[in-house]
Amino acid sequence: MEMRQTEFVLVDLDRLGTKMKIIFVRHGEPDYSMLDKLENPQLYSGFGRDLAPLTGKGRCLAKEVAKTACFGKAEIIISSSVTRALETAHYIAVETGLDLFVEPFFHEWRPDLNGTNSDLTSVLVAHEYYLKHQGGLPEDSPYRYETALEMRHRFLRALEKYKNYKTIIIVTHGMLMRQFVPNEKIDFCQVIECELEI
Repeated sequence: MEMRQTEFVLVDLDRLGTKMKIIFVRHGEPDYSMLDKLENPQLYSGFGRDLAPLTGKGRCLAKEVAKTACFGKAEIIISSSVTRALETAHYIAVETGLDLFVEPFFHEWRPDLNGTNSDLTSVLVAHEYYLKHQGGLPEDSPYRYETALEMRHRFLRALEKYKNYKTIIIVTHGMLMRQFVPNEKIDFCQVIECELEI
């Protein structure tokens, strides 16, 4: 007997190669202060920092952006599972009444794939290295971070299960968004519309 999840529309294979409208929203401003004030802040390095909520300013901005007119065209909201994105998406879902799906593979760029550069200084150096090599990873790199191509493929593979939707809101992170839009700088809660072929 075949089991199906009722939360997702089944993928229509006839739609391969069709275009999907994406309304990207970068998350609001995160508040790392409670993590940084801990006696052992390094306990929350790496993915631990993803537990931080929005600042008060970040929440206000998320509530404002939730009223964006183009959201009326969307069918669903999909959010990164990282707290700052999920909290931002919550305000959009409340305002629009759209269903909110959580997608763990829409997370931010991974600066540390082998556990050696998890403190903030190492992450910043890895980011500089990433930029210097235009998102690539030379074989002799002292860092093992997620490349631009790996990030793009991760996102597109995860997007496959939503391909029966024509217009979706995706609340995610700046570096991931930059794989699909030309903007060098993406502000907190910035909305960017684009079309992707899937």
